[in-house]
Amino acid sequence: VASQCILGKHTFSAKKQYCANICLKINVKLGGMNSFINPSQMPFITLCPTIIMGADITHRDQNTGRPSIAAVTASMDAKASRYAAAIRVQTGKQEVIGDLAEMVKELLKTFYQTCGRKPERILFYRSGVSEGQFSIVLENEIKAMKAACKSLDEKYKPTITFVVVQKRHHTRFFPTDIKNGDRTGNCLPGTVVEATIIHPFEFNFYLKSHPSSLHETSRPAHYHVLLDENRFNADSLQTLTYNLCYIFARCTRAISIVPPVYYAHLVCARAKFHSSGENWSDLDTPEGAGSASYAAVKADLLKVMYFI
Repeated sequence: VASQCILGKHTFSAKKQYCANICLKINVKLGGMNSFINPSQMPFITLCPTIIMGADITHRDQNTGRPSIAAVTASMDAKASRYAAAIRVQTGKQEVIGDLAEMVKELLKTFYQTCGRKPERILFYRSGVSEGQFSIVLENEIKAMKAACKSLDEKYKPTITFVVVQKRHHTRFFPTDIKNGDRTGNCLPGTVVEATIIHPFEFNFYLKSHPSSLHETSRPAHYHVLLDENRFNADSLQTLTYNLCYIFARCTRAISIVPPVYYAHLVCARAKFHSSGENWSDLDTPEGAGSASYAAVKADLLKVMYFI
């Protein structure tokens, strides 16, 4: 049964904006679509069946041996507005998603059941990877994705683009002229930096996709393309990534990172509450707490955005 929790203190003096935000969540939990972008703005997705995936891993108190939680989300339609999820619990401190092949396989099946066609292209956004881990993640996770496709059909070989998304960095940008900034003095949404400070010969760029808050310097997202079988040019990938940031289901504004990755992060955050026999908030939990069991999310819920 789909559910939505609401704080009682907000219901007694419910404001219009609060009610609207709750309705955005309820709509997608029931399988609805809040917004989408004109297909002409996303030709990569609309010209042929394309699935967009986002992946993240949450590590829980690495010194206590508690398990890590991996999540992958994937778009389910040609408008890239509705997403399904797959979750796994794996060994703590492990940066590579151990069961990625089965997770991708599940999501490809869900895409086919929803659309009636196999995706011919995969755009995979991966969060939580540092530069030193690029090679090991690329080698293992690309192999797992191709194995998942092959297990469905020996001849099924969609083209894959693998992009790492990084938010934990210390790079900031400021407009050289105050007239070119927003009211807070930050760069305008849609600002892309693809020269001078980036890697000299690899495909990477910084993108500031969200409006600035009132009292802070905005942090751009760093996108680093590790594999590109879809032969993106810089403009097409940057534009697609920026446009996707406008269709996050929780709000009606652009967000700072591409939605599939944000959704994967939300799935990981929700999954920690699926454990039984362990008190996550107890810092004095002894070693071996990672033996807690986890309840599985119902298959029907995985196909709608229950995690919003």
